[in-house]
Amino acid sequence: MANTTELLSFVQEKVLEMEKEADQEGLSSDPQLCNDLELCDEAMALLDEVIMCTFQQSVYYLTKTLYSTLPALLDSNPFTAGAELPGPGAELGAMPPGLRPTLGVFQAALELTSQCELHPDLVSQTFGYLFFFSNASLLNSLMERGQGRPFYQWSRAVQIRTNLDLVLDWLQGAGLGDIATEFFRKLSIAVNLLCVPRTSLLKASWSSLRTDHPTLTPAQLHHLLSHYQLGPGRGPPPAWDPPPAERDAVDTGDIFESFSSHPPLILPLGSSRLRLTGPVTDDALHRELRRLRRLLWDLEQQELPANHRHGPPVATPP
Repeated sequence: MANTTELLSFVQEKVLEMEKEADQEGLSSDPQLCNDLELCDEAMALLDEVIMCTFQQSVYYLTKTLYSTLPALLDSNPFTAGAELPGPGAELGAMPPGLRPTLGVFQAALELTSQCELHPDLVSQTFGYLFFFSNASLLNSLMERGQGRPFYQWSRAVQIRTNLDLVLDWLQGAGLGDIATEFFRKLSIAVNLLCVPRTSLLKASWSSLRTDHPTLTPAQLHHLLSHYQLGPGRGPPPAWDPPPAERDAVDTGDIFESFSSHPPLILPLGSSRLRLTGPVTDDALHRELRRLRRLLWDLEQQELPANHRHGPPVATPP
């Protein structure tokens, strides 16, 4: 994905140069130029497809791994006996055990994008997708687990809020804080609602709760309130009932987040960092190319009868 992005940026820049020169010299209708530009368009479309495919496959395997690690953010207790909560900028090993697997995925992905020198725009979008998935997955689990079970209560909410804060602090230290805050906003607001002390929550009305938690849909807010644990035999107060104008949205709305509403991938334009037309002076690259050439030659010779095989290719100087 990183290499293809560089190639696409290079081709885009060359096409713009060709079109500008053609306009200046009055050659816009030249058949050869038109043919060259058409071939360039086909090449760019193919490179575009490669980037899309590799992006989809990358986030597929990363989210598949995250799917098994994320539930610990709802289940694990960060307040283990004798342990102190890590501060901002803490290393992965200092984080509570329940958070390490999820943060490990983020850390591995960040290191890989750095090693491959992936374009900064694609790095941001990759993590935007991972955080979008994490937010939707955790919020859906939160909604599902509150149905018919004593899950929505202050003590559990404080644990979840602490876990989420630790994750966001760690991501802030990794340079991903703004992206994480944006995509975890809905989960954060849902947990904030559950963290409101019971005495304060009982004094709130539907309209004030809607104002204080605007990202939650009426169906989601009603679901959290109607399953909140107020104590044995206590049901939701009448002040939490939605008004008639919102009753239909509550009854027909979906409490779960859709995974199909993820942000679209927008390819970066121009700003290629590699100078593909300049001389290659890196000896390590030449050695790698010679190794690849020998590998391809060996594979080709294996397909030939013994009497048709030749000696290895002669290495040319750089």
